[in-house]
Amino acid sequence: MTDAERSPLVMVVDDQEPNVRAVGSLLAREGFDVAPCLGGAEAIDRLADLRPDLVLLDMRMPGMDGFDVLARLQADEATRTIPVILLTADHERESLVRAFSAGAVDYITKPFVPEELLARVRTHASLKLARDRLAALAVERQESLELIAHDLRNHFTNILFSADMLVSPDDPPARARPLATLREASQSGLMFLQAVLDQAADEARGIAVEPLPAGPLLQQAADALADSARAKGMRFEFDADRTLFARGQRLALLHVLQNLVSNAVKYAPPGSVVTLAAAGREHRARFRVMDRGPGIGADEQASLFRRYATLSSQPTGGESSTGLGLALAKQKARAMGGDLWYDDREGGGACFTLELPRVE
Repeated sequence: MTDAERSPLVMVVDDQEPNVRAVGSLLAREGFDVAPCLGGAEAIDRLADLRPDLVLLDMRMPGMDGFDVLARLQADEATRTIPVILLTADHERESLVRAFSAGAVDYITKPFVPEELLARVRTHASLKLARDRLAALAVERQESLELIAHDLRNHFTNILFSADMLVSPDDPPARARPLATLREASQSGLMFLQAVLDQAADEARGIAVEPLPAGPLLQQAADALADSARAKGMRFEFDADRTLFARGQRLALLHVLQNLVSNAVKYAPPGSVVTLAAAGREHRARFRVMDRGPGIGADEQASLFRRYATLSSQPTGGESSTGLGLALAKQKARAMGGDLWYDDREGGGACFTLELPRVE
């Protein structure tokens, strides 16, 4: 039987056997599998083997009470994601804040209304099963991508090897340029492939693509470079649509934004202003990082996003540069379904634009 076909397993934990029997019978009649437990200690002993989809937990029990059970569940990586609904007497509502802080997802007051209990159990059990299916799909996707990536990586590596074998110091420009383009395209393909694999691995670990607020993320990226900017007498100016949300992975998006802000601080003149903007355009969200530095010459823009690209512009504070930041940032943007490009800023300077899918 597949996960989609099986009935959700609900663990019912209470120190009063009549309560366990009443709740268990109600759930069983509605098609749920039930694991009855008389007390918190028995529940903890059986959790590892049963792995329930949901726990109905009495708040007040002798010995190990509901809070103790919640703490044990949250402390174990294997049980942390199991939703817990507390069964509580009406006069215990003041403890609910503590319960939610401890990890409970919902509560039901006793004596309970059967229809309410069933509705809440169905909702949270369904959400748990849906999350499990998504996690399984992410793992399957990661495994499939790794198989595909293995073959593609071999092809790109063979192309690079062949291109290197064909290179000669005596090559005329008409031959050297196509070989250089071939190498750059292969290296870019390898980087993009790795960015896609990294994103799939994050999703398999539970780091999902999600709606991300544009304004706060720009602020967070600026905050990370605040000390560097302050040391050069620079300041940030914001022009962000606070209602705009982009779709992406938080850490990947922050990595790209921080790289762009870091470059602006690095290459712009001391005492200048770096502008961070975000706006929607049709179905896309656009982040822009703009400075008043020297910009990128037309003859160097073609190599801007290549690995180890050497540019004539030099950091204004003696900072170092690996030549990899923009290349990696572009591949992360593409892996999230977006893109990253450069434009000359009106009035002088650089403007880097990161575009991602917009959350409508």
